[in-house]
Formats: sequence, C-alpha cells, structure tokens
Amino acid sequence: MTKEPIILLTHGGWGAGLLKSIKMIVGETENIYEVVLQPEDNLQEYIKRVEQQLKSVTWSEKLLILTDIKGGTTSNVALRLSRDYDILAISGLNTAMLLDAIMKQSTPFTEQSGVEILQASLDNCQILQLPTTNN
Repeated sequence: MTKEPIILLTHGGWGAGLLKSIKMIVGETENIYEVVLQPEDNLQEYIKRVEQQLKSVTWSEKLLILTDIKGGTTSNVALRLSRDYDILAISGLNTAMLLDAIMKQSTPFTEQSGVEILQASLDNCQILQLPTTNN
C-alpha cells in the first residue's frame, strides 16, 4: 500500500533531525520529504524547489505540508502554493504532529485529518511540574 506523501518545510534542515528521532519511535518511514530553507536561499529559489517537490509526488485528496513556524517563510510559501495545489498546510511542526501524520498516511489527508493532526500536536504540549507538598 502506498503511503500518502508528507512534505516538511523547515528552516535550516532541522526536519532531518526530527525524522531521525521519529525513526527511533516508529522505525522506518516512507514518502516523507523535507525542503530546507537555508540562510543563503532567496524566496523565488525556495518556492521553485518546493514546487518541484510537489510536482514529484502523487497524492489522493490533499497534499500534507507541515511547516515549522507560523508566519515564517516556510508557512508563507505553503500558503502561497495552496492557490495552485490541493494543499493541507499545518504550521508548528513538532514530534507529536509528525507522528500523528505518519499514523494517518495510509488514508488520504483531508481537512478533518488536518484538524486531528493539529489537535494531537496541541494535546502534547503542556507545562510539566510536580505537585507541590505543604511542609
């Protein structure tokens, strides 16, 4: 069974490190691609590289793009390309978000699965603190 593609748009390539961490949890992954924005890149070159990646994959309903920073270049590029492609773009990439997306790769990505992926990411973020004891 072919897995739906996931494209990561990240600054500086930290998505590769995230994928290594994911591999420790779920093992080998497939059909996940990263398009890195480097400091020396100009916007038009980056858009072109992202668009080339989009054209190189096949998806069913929506192409899932996960970006690192809301309002950053990676997110703005995803939003810009969504005018011409059926893209489901979610910002705030983290481990929980990518894990949930991987678990959903065997079915087409939809608006509903996007909501679920975002919720999994939000549910995983919290302040960690031990209960205090009164002495």
